[in-house]
Amino acid sequence: MNKIVGNQNFKKFSLFNYMSDILNNFYNKNNLEHCCALESLMGGNFNNEEQKQWLIRFGSIWDRVEQREVKR
Repeated sequence: MNKIVGNQNFKKFSLFNYMSDILNNFYNKNNLEHCCALESLMGGNFNNEEQKQWLIRFGSIWDRVEQREVKR
């Protein structure tokens, strides 16, 4: 749902959209192919151990957010 205030159009905050933006920025910053974090891990879409660990942590957080949404 969008909310219009004055001349500005605000979208309702979504944690999933925010996390998708974070993942997109990670891919852009590291010149990686854009896909889901799990596919990146399975397919080796990372250049070093630091990027691999970032993807693992991101996936863990995504799972917790998803579980929280399911419980609502």
